[in-house]
Amino acid sequence: MTDITAEDIKKFFENAAKANTDAWTAQANYFEDLIKRNTECFTQLGEVRMESFKEMSEATTFNQAFEANLAFEEKVREELAGLQEKNTKSWEALVGQLTAIYTPAESKAKAKAAAKKAA
Repeated sequence: MTDITAEDIKKFFENAAKANTDAWTAQANYFEDLIKRNTECFTQLGEVRMESFKEMSEATTFNQAFEANLAFEEKVREELAGLQEKNTKSWEALVGQLTAIYTPAESKAKAKAAAKKAA
């Protein structure tokens, strides 16, 4: 049977509090950046849309108006694909941070030893 001391319990709660604080900070930073990225992207797309409306209204032929709209649609595809890529990378970074925060020290030591042995 394992002997648990008051010091062990104190250390456990200190580690848990630190991990929760670190996780909260990582998540808050992730969501702050997510909101910033999304807002910037959609603001830019709104401006591009207004410019495309202007080009469409100034067009003298249907083809010119249609091409202005197609250019906008292409810009939307590019911007949203880029946004998705950035958001995916940011999510993966958050998961990595949380994994590092919540992985017990002994597991980290074993993982490092296994990585050294494999290399």
